[in-house]
Amino acid sequence: MKLWAAFFKLIRYPNLIYIALTQFLLQYCVVEPVLHSSGEEPSLSVLQFVLLCLSTILVAAGGYIINDYFDINIDIINKPGKMVLDKIISRRWAMAWHTIFNMAGVSLGFIVAWKTGQIYLGFTQVICSLLLWFYSTSFKRQALIGNVVISLLTALSVVVVGFYEKQIYHSFEAIMSATGRKLIQIIGVYALFAFIISMIREIVKDLEDMMGDSKDGCRTMPIAWGVLSAKRICNGLLLALVITILLVEIRVWILGWYIAIGYLLLFVQLPCLYVYILLKKASLPEHYHKISSIVKVIMLTGILSMIFFKLFL
Repeated sequence: MKLWAAFFKLIRYPNLIYIALTQFLLQYCVVEPVLHSSGEEPSLSVLQFVLLCLSTILVAAGGYIINDYFDINIDIINKPGKMVLDKIISRRWAMAWHTIFNMAGVSLGFIVAWKTGQIYLGFTQVICSLLLWFYSTSFKRQALIGNVVISLLTALSVVVVGFYEKQIYHSFEAIMSATGRKLIQIIGVYALFAFIISMIREIVKDLEDMMGDSKDGCRTMPIAWGVLSAKRICNGLLLALVITILLVEIRVWILGWYIAIGYLLLFVQLPCLYVYILLKKASLPEHYHKISSIVKVIMLTGILSMIFFKLFL
């Protein structure tokens, strides 16, 4: 039982649930209702969507494993009581599981791409796998680039669902149709949300892990540019997020989605303000850990807002 608990901790199962939930809500609360409103059906069958989702989860799980594999020296300092590798699961088994998950995830990605007649889309998972490897071995130890890579991959987990819709990949005419433009706009907004909120959380995690990162020779943003600069960038991203949501609220106000506006205000924008206040006062790892947890909740409430498309479209 202890081994299974360690294994699920190693693959960050709550984060994998986030990914699955995001893709499920996007497919069945956004893509499907938008297509049905114009008398069309989704390009992916239920089975194909499940395989695509599983593919993404497996590649992400492999990424979490390889990240811990290369972070052992850092984790000894930052979170010695939470370590799994070398205590419960050996490095050899971790590398084996990383390989298995990556191979399975990439294979499933190519199967779905082949079934939809767009085999080149299978390389999406190959690119993700490679980026996660280079992130763990190099990018995360550099200022900004590691944060950007992870944030792009987070946004890609949203966008990838849209890649498989013929309204987006089939032709320029399909993209420029009312349905195509609507799908691109909605998916684009959620991808932007995912990118910004992920950037904020990654910078906050860098602030939390400064001690271990510095001793391992990492040059993350707060180490290379200073804590104050890292906080200012976070504040700028929080402002960008709030403005983005405000623009969305103006749009849905015109549509009469007043409940959705109230939801966004209470469960996304106000928590962002709370994060700003906490970040201003934060100075210890436990402070940043609390902020990181709140940002993760904002990520969840943002994802759940997709339900309104199911209700109102």
